[in-house]
Amino acid sequence: MYLVFTGSNLSNLLSKDSNVRSQSFRYFLLVFIPILPIPLLVYISRRRTYEIQFQRIYTLVLLCWSFSIIAGGMFSMLTEWYNYVSKDVDIILEELEIANNDGSRIFYVNSTVRSDWQFKAISGTRAEVLGAYTKEILLPSATMNINLLRLIMIFVFVPLLRIDTLHFALVGVVTSASYMALTLIFYPVTDSTPFILNRVLVICFPMMFTLAMLLRNRDVDRVVRQDFLHVWAVELEAEKATREKNLIAEENRTLKQELAQRDSDFNLDLTSPLHALLAELKSFLDTVDLSEEDTQRGMAIVRNLARLDQNLFVPDISAQMKSEKEVDNDTKNWALSVLARKDYADTNRSGVAMSHSSHSNSDNRRSYKDGLGVGAGGIAASVVIAPLPDMPTWEEQTLSRVKMKIQQDGWDLDTLQIAEQTGNRPLMYVTAAMFELHELHEEFRVDRVVLRNFLYVLDDGYLSNPYHNSSHAADVVNSVNFLITTLADGQIRDTLTNLEFYAALVAAAIHDFRHPGKSNNYLIKAKHDLALQYNDRSILESMHLAETFFIMRNPLCDIFGRMKDKPYREIRKAIIEMVLSTDLSMHLQLVGNLKALLLQEATALTATGGSGNGAGLGAAVPALKPVTDPMMIMKVVIKCADIGHAAKKRKLHVIWSALIIEEFFLQGDNERANNSDISPFMDRHSENSAKNQVGFFEFIVLPFYDTVAQVIFAPEFVAIHNIAKQNYTLWKEADRRQLSSIVAIKNEVFLDDKVQVPS
Repeated sequence: MYLVFTGSNLSNLLSKDSNVRSQSFRYFLLVFIPILPIPLLVYISRRRTYEIQFQRIYTLVLLCWSFSIIAGGMFSMLTEWYNYVSKDVDIILEELEIANNDGSRIFYVNSTVRSDWQFKAISGTRAEVLGAYTKEILLPSATMNINLLRLIMIFVFVPLLRIDTLHFALVGVVTSASYMALTLIFYPVTDSTPFILNRVLVICFPMMFTLAMLLRNRDVDRVVRQDFLHVWAVELEAEKATREKNLIAEENRTLKQELAQRDSDFNLDLTSPLHALLAELKSFLDTVDLSEEDTQRGMAIVRNLARLDQNLFVPDISAQMKSEKEVDNDTKNWALSVLARKDYADTNRSGVAMSHSSHSNSDNRRSYKDGLGVGAGGIAASVVIAPLPDMPTWEEQTLSRVKMKIQQDGWDLDTLQIAEQTGNRPLMYVTAAMFELHELHEEFRVDRVVLRNFLYVLDDGYLSNPYHNSSHAADVVNSVNFLITTLADGQIRDTLTNLEFYAALVAAAIHDFRHPGKSNNYLIKAKHDLALQYNDRSILESMHLAETFFIMRNPLCDIFGRMKDKPYREIRKAIIEMVLSTDLSMHLQLVGNLKALLLQEATALTATGGSGNGAGLGAAVPALKPVTDPMMIMKVVIKCADIGHAAKKRKLHVIWSALIIEEFFLQGDNERANNSDISPFMDRHSENSAKNQVGFFEFIVLPFYDTVAQVIFAPEFVAIHNIAKQNYTLWKEADRRQLSSIVAIKNEVFLDDKVQVPS
C-alpha cells in the first residue's frame, strides 16, 4: 500500500519539464532507496538461522521505512507542492491583474519597512516575494505539522511487528530525534508567538507521543506476558492432569496384575527338586506296607541321596522365573540376581566338621593352650608390643558401660546408640567387651594391646555407609554372641570348642570389612577391579577376608600371632567358611543343606522305629537330635546374625531397614549416573520399600528362620522367630496401605503404637 501511494507521482519522471523530472528523481531516490533493504531483511528474518535475531532485524526494517516516509514527505511538501502552489499563485495574479506590466519592479518586505513583519526579509518581484513566502515560510510550517501524521502512522504500525519494548524504544527515539532535527532545520525562523508555540509543539510532540506509545507497548507487553503465563499455567495443569491420569491408569494396571497374581495363588517354591523328591519318597515309604527288609533298603536310598552334592538342594529359581506364572518384574529381577544358582561351583564346605570337633558329650569347651606358641608367622620375641601411633585413648569406663549394656539388652542391643556413646567406635568396644566377658585373652594368650590395635584398625576400616558400617558389624558380633552363649542357656556354646567360638566372634567382626556399599552384582556389571581379582565369585566376602588377614601381617595387629600352625590353619579355615557363607547367592544352598540334615535325621528315626510323623519337612519333629556339625552351626549362627535386624524389636528393625534402603538408593543413583541398568528396588525415583521388604522376608528371612527353628535352636528360637513374623506382618500392612516410602512406612506403621500385630 505504501508503494502504491508513493508511486503515484512516477509519471513525473517522464515530464517534458527538466526541472520537474530532476525534482521527481530526487524524490524517488529519497523514498525508494531506504526501502530497498526491507525485502532482504524480511527474508533473512524468516531464515531459521536468524530467527533469534528477528527483533533487531525488524528494528532495521522500521528505521528504513521511517527514513523513507519522513524524507519523502519533507521533500514532497517542500518541492512538488511548491510547484503546484506557484502555478496557482501565477494564475491568481494574472486573473486579478495585480502584477505590473513588465513585472520587473522590486519589492522589499522586512521588519524595517513593516514593523509587523515577523519573518526573515524577502525581496523581489511580486511573484518572487509571494513564492518565497510560500516556499520558505508557509509550506515548511505546514509540512512539519502535516508530517506528524506520517510519524503517527509509523508508531501505529510498529506494534504489528511484535517487537519488544527495548527495540520499540530504539525505533521511537531514532525516529523522533530525526524528525526533531528536521524541524529545527526547516521550520521558519520567526518572532511570531503562535509560530514559536507551534514550533515547540512540533518538536515536543514526537517525543511525547513516543513516550505514550512506549507506555502503551509496555502495558500490552505485560498483558501478553500475563496471558502467556496463564496459558502456560493452564497447559501445565493439563499436562499434570494427563500425567496423573496416566499414573492412575498405570496403578490400575499394576493392581490388576497384582490381583491376578494373588488370584493365581502363585508362591515362589524354595524347595529344591531333589529335596521334594526325597520328601515324596520318604512319605511313600511311611505309608506303603512293605517288608522290614524293603523298608530298610528304601530308607538307605533316602539317606544316600541326602548325602549327595549340596547343589542338588538348591531350588531352581531361574526355571521358576521363566514359568508362565505372573510375577512382577522387580521381584523377578531381584530373585534372579540374588537367589538364582550361579554357573560356577560353590565353595561351601557344609557337612565337613572342623578337625578335633567330634562331640560325644556335653562338655566340649576344650582348651587350646597346648596349641599356642610362636608359629612360622607368629609374633617374634624381638617385636615390642605397643599401641599404634594414631591409637585413641582407651576408656575403661566406656568398656564397662558397653559390657553392662550387652548383658542388659541381649539380642536387642542398639549398636547405633553404642556408636554415639563410644565416639563412633562401636565395633572396637563391643568386640573387646566380648573378649572380656568370656576371658578369651587368657584362653588364647591374646595380648590386650595387640587386640586393641587390631580392633581399632578393623573399626576404622569400615566405611561410613548407611548400613554396612562398623555399627552393623558390632550388631552381628553381639547377635552371634547371644545365639551361641545365651539362647537355650548356651546350648550352642556347649557344642562348639573355644577355638570355634573364638572364630565365630572374629568372623562376625570382619564379615563386612571395608564394604564399599555396593553389591556383588554391581561390581560385576561395572567390571570392577575386585570382580576381576576374585573372578566374580563371592567378591566382597573374599575381599573382607583378604583385607583382614593382610592387616594381621603386622605383628602389632596379629591376634593369632601366638598360635601354632595347626590351630591357626583351623581357625583361619573356619573364619573363611563363615564369612563366605554370608554371600546371599549361597543362602539357598545353606537352607537346602539344613533341610537335608533334617531329612536325614527324620529318615534315621523312621528306620529305627522312631517317632517320624510322615508329615513332611514343614512339620515340627521334636524327637530329632540337634545338629552337632560345628561348621554348619557356625554358618547358621553368623547367617542368623547377619540378617538379624529382621528379628529385632520393631522400632530398631525399621531404623536398620531405612539405612539399608538408603544404601540401595545410593547404589541406584550411582548406576543412573553411569547410564547403567538400575538394580531392582534401588531406584529412589520409583520407591516401593514395602514390596522390597516383603520380598526380603518371604524369600530370605522366613524360610531360613523356619528351617533354623526346626534344625538348630528348637524350641528356644521361637521368640526370635515370632518377632521376625511380626515385623513381616507390619511390612504386609504397609503394603496393604499402599505405602511405598520408607519414611511414611516408618511413621505410619512401625512407630505408630496403634498398629498392633498378634504376638
